[in-house]
Amino acid sequence: MITCFIRYEIDPCKQQDFEAYARNWGQIIPRCGADLIGYYAPHEGSSTTAYGLYNIDSLAAYESYRQ
Repeated sequence: MITCFIRYEIDPCKQQDFEAYARNWGQIIPRCGADLIGYYAPHEGSSTTAYGLYNIDSLAAYESYRQ
């Protein structure tokens, strides 16, 4: 199993745009066969850093989803 950790730098004035992005990808990632752990938008501390995490079964599965 591979856990993908994505770090985003977002414009603090566009946090709602990131939340919409996360909702959309939150539906797409499971359809591609990965297990979404979650998207985490800023709420304390940094107002520009957000994260996304998901699990995928193997490197081969990851590469097949990227195509």
